[in-house]
Amino acid sequence: MPSVFEYIDYRKLLKEAYEERKAQNPSFSYRHIAQKVGFTSAGFFTNIIAGKRNISPEFIFKFAELFKFKKNETEYFELLVNFDQAKNHTQKKYYFEKILGCKQSKIRTTDAQQYEFYSIWYFTAVREIVNVMRVTDNFAEVAAALYPPIKPAEAQRAVELLAKLGLIRKGADGVYEQTDKLITTGYEAQSVAIANFLLSTADLAKRAVEHLPRDKRSMSTLTVTCSRQTYQAIEERMKTFRREVLEMVKADKDPNRVYHFNFHVFPMTRP
Repeated sequence: MPSVFEYIDYRKLLKEAYEERKAQNPSFSYRHIAQKVGFTSAGFFTNIIAGKRNISPEFIFKFAELFKFKKNETEYFELLVNFDQAKNHTQKKYYFEKILGCKQSKIRTTDAQQYEFYSIWYFTAVREIVNVMRVTDNFAEVAAALYPPIKPAEAQRAVELLAKLGLIRKGADGVYEQTDKLITTGYEAQSVAIANFLLSTADLAKRAVEHLPRDKRSMSTLTVTCSRQTYQAIEERMKTFRREVLEMVKADKDPNRVYHFNFHVFPMTRP
């Protein structure tokens, strides 16, 4: 079994900890776990690892004792449980960043960098601006080119992170260029980071409404009633349109500005 600190999903950790103990001792069963931890039925553990039931703070420490976690392992396990069972994005973000900040965490370096890339709007903007202007280590120039403008130190941070992730590279002439590399994070890291990104770009959209003239932005809204089937059909059309936009952008031979597209569709009533 890998180290406790290599996990981001506490349910997977419990499942694999059980399987390891079971391999060592065939009598280590779900019923045995129920007796030791204090469940009313052996099936409760099955529901936990299947994601159908959560565990209370009391059971965090009972599981830690059962699987003989050390103090620092118990603290990490508690973070994983709180992250998984967080009730809103603010809580989830808080616990995920605590996990990334844990010195023992084995996911720290790669996921922390990728999480940072997805979490802040101007990282994607800086990556795209490389296609529009001659980007060097003149970070003040990069910062001033963005809207809204950012600080030179933020532009430097963005360029350095993009280079570390292999999304841009510096040429022999000192000018940065895009690479074809794409990055992905684990589903949990991505879910938190993408939520951060959506919130930050929603704020940019609000700023655009307030500060940009109508001929510099394109925004419209619709409020409609429809069935689930019609909604799914509309969603497919939106996916097709997004692909078409990407193809149009690829074919553009003379880009001179970075744009951000937001697509927001959400329910306003219960079914």
